[in-house]
This record gives sequence, structure tokens and C-alpha cells, in this order.
Amino acid sequence: MTPDAAPPRRKVFCLGLSRTGTRSVAEALRTLGHHVLHYPSDRAALDTLHRGDARFPHLDHCAGLADITVVPYYPQLDRLWPGSRFVLTLRDEDDWLRSCRTHWARHPVDTTPTTEKARIKLEVKRFLRAAVYGGYDFHEDRFRTVHRHHVDAVRRYFAGRDDDLLLLRPCAGEGYERLAPFLGVPTPPGPFPHVG
Repeated sequence: MTPDAAPPRRKVFCLGLSRTGTRSVAEALRTLGHHVLHYPSDRAALDTLHRGDARFPHLDHCAGLADITVVPYYPQLDRLWPGSRFVLTLRDEDDWLRSCRTHWARHPVDTTPTTEKARIKLEVKRFLRAAVYGGYDFHEDRFRTVHRHHVDAVRRYFAGRDDDLLLLRPCAGEGYERLAPFLGVPTPPGPFPHVG
């Protein structure tokens, strides 16, 4: 780094489960000046998932990642990108389960892709569903267990590191008033995005 070059900005990772507001948080982070990718599902992401090293090449040109792409790898990402900030999106469990049931029914993984791009996207989806939820299909008891385990594991991992982890409930109306101070940036005008 040259003397005049700015230090690299810290990364921001949203490690919420599916249907907890991760897409809305990714959009909000962009508004706050952090270009975060939501659920990358290209060849580079798939190659990284297969390697299991969390060295997503996307992070060479973006400020972070959001959604279940982060879930299996947040301890590795924390080590690879020291000083990063993590946002755990939370949602009422029963409401979350209803949303997941609907989402899984609308987005099955037993389809036959017609293009290479669609095939890669489907393979990413299958990989992450298996890695995070233990299978391709929605099973309420399994999802409830995964939800509780994930929230508990993240809280334990970041125990004593309040400056590094924000628990955010965007589906319950929490937004910029908590996210902006956590990142040390001004609260922007306008409503917090709600992207389905």
C-alpha cells in the first residue's frame, strides 16, 4: 500500500438464515456505502463452496456477502478478514418457518436446468441447502433445530465481541437506526428497504 492509499475497508457479512431479511440488509448496506453481494451463485461461488476454504474471489471487489452463503463459513471469514463486522438477522421463529415453507415450495431443487448458468445456480442452491439445513426439502422440525442452533452458535462465537456482531430484526421493523451506528456511518434519510 502506498503512503497515500486509503486502508482497505473492513468487510461486512450478513450471516442470517434464509427468509430473515438478508436481502433487505444487503440493500441497506449498499445504501450505507458497502457493496455487499446477496447469495452469489456463479461459478466462482460454486468453486469456493467445493473447496470449502471461504476464499470467495468476490471479496476482492465487494465489501461483503449476505445470506446462507456466509453461514457455514463465518468463522473462516472472520479469520480471513480481521476487523470485519457481522450482522445476524433474526425473525420470529414461527413466522420464519411459515415463510420458509412457502419459499421452499416455490423454489424446489428437483428441476432440470436448461442453461449452464441455471445449472450452476441450482448446484449452489443444492449445496447450501444441504450444508445449512441438512437436506434439500423443508422439514419443520429440522429447520427449527437449525434455526436455534445457528443463533446460539453465532452468539457463542462472538461472545465478548459486541463491536463485531449486530443482532438485527428487520422483519420486526429494526433498520438504519441500529445498522448505521454499528458501522459508524450516518443514518440515511428514507425508509429501510424491504426486499422480498
